[in-house]
Amino acid sequence: MRRGFKMYQAAGKFAAMLMLAGVLAVPAAFGQAASNRGNVLFTQQDRVVAFNPGTGVGQQVGTATGKINGTTIVDFQFTPLAGGQFSFINSALLTDLDGDQVKFLNVGTGQFIIPLDTTFTIGGPLVGTYEAVSGSGKYASWVGKKFPYRAVASNSQIALGTVYVEVYSNPIK
Repeated sequence: MRRGFKMYQAAGKFAAMLMLAGVLAVPAAFGQAASNRGNVLFTQQDRVVAFNPGTGVGQQVGTATGKINGTTIVDFQFTPLAGGQFSFINSALLTDLDGDQVKFLNVGTGQFIIPLDTTFTIGGPLVGTYEAVSGSGKYASWVGKKFPYRAVASNSQIALGTVYVEVYSNPIK
């Protein structure tokens, strides 16, 4: 418990440095409507269970609902960029109630935002794609399809964060 708290203290200090430098802002791209992305294919609600702020590597677990109803496991790595932005490459495995699975390569960008209340640390919007790289059962036909998504991540100073994701049904060609 103490080790996790120290990691988040370090992440909070990193966010404070970015705030002082004036680099935390929300670009216009994050505010664009999702109307051209189709209906929501599935949502994902995860809790971060491991995170190393020194490397940007972590893991989150949770649930999916929609066309996939089941569990999620995500291995993630993010890389800080200029202006409070970051890029990431994730591997997401979803398993449904029938035991069918689909594994996604999840890539995209995010933006740290300044929290309204300084008792919280950092978080912000994310955009990218979920590309099905392998699948079993009903998800085998999804392999090779790439779906757009939007998400938001939030973190507190005393606990690992949460992530909410909406994956959209219109595949990217």
